[in-house]
Amino acid sequence: MNRTYPYFDAPLDTRYDAEASSLLGRDHWRVLQPFRLMLSERQWVFIPDGILTDGGTIPRVALSFVSPWGKFGQAYVAHDQLCEYLSITVDGTPVTISRTKCDSLLYVALDVLGATQMEITMVTGAVELYRNVSQVNLRSNSVIKRSLESTWM
Repeated sequence: MNRTYPYFDAPLDTRYDAEASSLLGRDHWRVLQPFRLMLSERQWVFIPDGILTDGGTIPRVALSFVSPWGKFGQAYVAHDQLCEYLSITVDGTPVTISRTKCDSLLYVALDVLGATQMEITMVTGAVELYRNVSQVNLRSNSVIKRSLESTWM
């Protein structure tokens, strides 16, 4: 099959996880089918089955313009995974990326899913505001979340 990069190689398939949501203190969904955001033949973002995601963390003011799930859910799940590890795969090897690069891949994923320039601009503004205000630049790992993911069957 000849595809144009970037693209997702499988659809998003999630299920609400009540136990994890209770333990983590907010709604989380479990990814049931792995997928990749293929950036090129040699580079991709891998999202394994079993991970937990809260979808898109969209500020309330932007919710009337951009949904935290819907047609962009797959981009938000990929971004969650990127934030957790700050890593992409290049030639089969994990390569560390910056938080800025992580966020830029969210915008690529939104474009792949057909987001309009207005929708991408809304998400970009919210994400960059959050990153700049919070000064976040490290992985967003949670010990309890990692534990829940590793014990999933």
